[in-house]
Amino acid sequence: MFKRKPATILITYSLVLCSALSLTACSPRDISYFFKSPAEKQAILHKSPAFWDDTAKVEDSSNLSILHNVAFEGHPYNDIRQFGDNILMVGQGSYNNSIIEAEGQSVEYSFDVYNPWSNKITASLAHDKTDCDDYLIKGDKLWLINSSAKRATIYDKDLKEIKTCKYNLEDYEGNGDSDDDNVPNPGNYYDAMQIATSDDGKYALVSGVTPDTYKYVVSNVNLKDNSVVSTFEGQSYSLSRVDSHGFVVETDASNNVWSYHSSDGKDTFFALPNVVDMSLAKDGDILIRCQKLSSGNDTNDTDGEAAGSDTISCYKYSPGTGVTSSFSFNPDARYADAQSTVSPSDADTQTYYSANSVYLADAGCMMILLYTAQCNPEILVWSLDKGHNDTQASITSYSDSDSLFQALRDAGTYVSPYDTANIDEGTDENEEALKEAGIDSDSDRYGDEITLIPDVSAYDWGDLSEINAHATRLEQKYGISIYLGPEVPKKIDYYKIKQTLKVKTLSDALNALEQVLACFPDDFFKQLDYGGTKGLRIYLSGNITAENSDMINDPSGFVNIINNYNVMVLNCSYSWDFSYTVGHEISHLIDQRLAFIHTYNDKSEFSEEKWNSFNPDSFSYDDTYANYNPDDSSNHISGYFIDSYGMTFATEDRSEIFGTAIDDYINGIYDDARFTDDSPIRNKLDYYSRCIRDGFNTKGWPDTMAWETVLTAPNAQAD
Repeated sequence: MFKRKPATILITYSLVLCSALSLTACSPRDISYFFKSPAEKQAILHKSPAFWDDTAKVEDSSNLSILHNVAFEGHPYNDIRQFGDNILMVGQGSYNNSIIEAEGQSVEYSFDVYNPWSNKITASLAHDKTDCDDYLIKGDKLWLINSSAKRATIYDKDLKEIKTCKYNLEDYEGNGDSDDDNVPNPGNYYDAMQIATSDDGKYALVSGVTPDTYKYVVSNVNLKDNSVVSTFEGQSYSLSRVDSHGFVVETDASNNVWSYHSSDGKDTFFALPNVVDMSLAKDGDILIRCQKLSSGNDTNDTDGEAAGSDTISCYKYSPGTGVTSSFSFNPDARYADAQSTVSPSDADTQTYYSANSVYLADAGCMMILLYTAQCNPEILVWSLDKGHNDTQASITSYSDSDSLFQALRDAGTYVSPYDTANIDEGTDENEEALKEAGIDSDSDRYGDEITLIPDVSAYDWGDLSEINAHATRLEQKYGISIYLGPEVPKKIDYYKIKQTLKVKTLSDALNALEQVLACFPDDFFKQLDYGGTKGLRIYLSGNITAENSDMINDPSGFVNIINNYNVMVLNCSYSWDFSYTVGHEISHLIDQRLAFIHTYNDKSEFSEEKWNSFNPDSFSYDDTYANYNPDDSSNHISGYFIDSYGMTFATEDRSEIFGTAIDDYINGIYDDARFTDDSPIRNKLDYYSRCIRDGFNTKGWPDTMAWETVLTAPNAQAD
């Protein structure tokens, strides 16, 4: 009997070993696996992930599978997050009847760490062990936030508690990437904010305002040496992602425009609606998930209206080659076999998607959680190297945003960010909504069309050929854009615009414009590109008619910022007075830059408080045009203001003074009495000139600028 015991023990050990082998992704023949370190075992599993064993092919799809793991059953998972090398299964439930939050329910968090490589739950944190109303993920650390107690409890990758610390709600924003005190800022940006971090934690995406050009930028920062890899000029909205290859940001929310900025500085723009999530693949491609959210699939929807599950579409998109893999998926008819426990015909089995997706580079797939109100979570697995499931999928790339916007206009899909009602035109509902809002459907539409001739190279200019060539030369010299004749839209801002096609009228206007432009250094107008502005567009038009009561009717010109461009519209009928008019309008553009700089740099020279110190005691501007009457000068305070128009707004006061100074220079007037001695008007111009020199890069500028001539002329010296 004792002689057989060793054999019995050996057989028992062999059975245990064979059973263990059968539960792994390793071949039973590879016995050496069990003698390897945990890191070596994980590396082996990365080559042959075990989760594939529990997947079932989605019917009629070449690249989709459903992962059903029995360990998921009964858990109220409603989101998944990357958690180091694993996946954090996030649960939210009332633990009485439904995962879907309803009024009066007490919702609690629970967390499980799922190792997809071994296909096992490796750590858990039950709902009765959590006391939080939010959470943060920082690398492989989980922060549970109790906002009312201002406390955060931090857990490691095995969900073991590390420590509890104070938590200030103002220091964090939801599941953000960093607090303000720890933002990497090698560019010394104003208002720096870390908006994304790469999955490997090596790169950060930082937005801010540059201290030299005062432009909005987004930069990829290498966290190892705190250096800027590359920078994109512009702002980021909504989602943003970054890695060593580059980053993707949303640059226009109205038209769903995205930009991919590679680390070598190349920009690619594309438009894609309903984007809810993005990831960056290790080959530099973008993994994009789109989902049009219907009211019936809103987990907070309480109207009781039945609705089917939403369809999602995903794309593996390369800025260079386009879409290489894609799919469209609706879970109501998703299963190819009976392995799934959910039937689309069952009551109350409407399927929802996790807010986040998880990209597993070594497995060549992306995962999205599917869940129902009855706690039946499964994972949709997208094999990225299996090609197209949706053969119609395509994304068009553009090298610049202007070309993309023009394509949208040509296709009739452009959405103006200035549309007051934000409702599609041409419907009875739209007209009714506009009427209720007090908006005239025709007159109150905002005019932000750029040009009526997008392709000027193919246009026959005829009698206007010389004038167009003249405009082109000015564009190249000053870095601006000039639109004239048939190019000019019929509505810009809230003004109705008439074109002028008369050769002499346009020629005189262009010559007068050139005289004023020559008063400024060649780089001056490029420096007006601050914040998000990208250039200056000048329109030479006919009559300009205002449509609102609080606007000057029949103005000689006006300026505004439209779609991130400085826009100046000039009535050519007033070209005889362009020396004043254009100088006046340029002053408005200068004002906007100086005010923007002062927002970020309170040590800048310009401030409204200082400007007001030059006005009479107790004076205040009207801050409206409603009271202005050009035929009534009775309220004009002589000596302080050029005219009563300068008393409407502070910016109009500066523009009247600046425009007059430019007009004096062009017309050779050196003894303008309004600028002599120690007059308030002269002191205002002197201060304004100092502000301009402080707010612009004056390298290469002459000692005396055109508008400063009246300050240095004989008999114009102040004490």
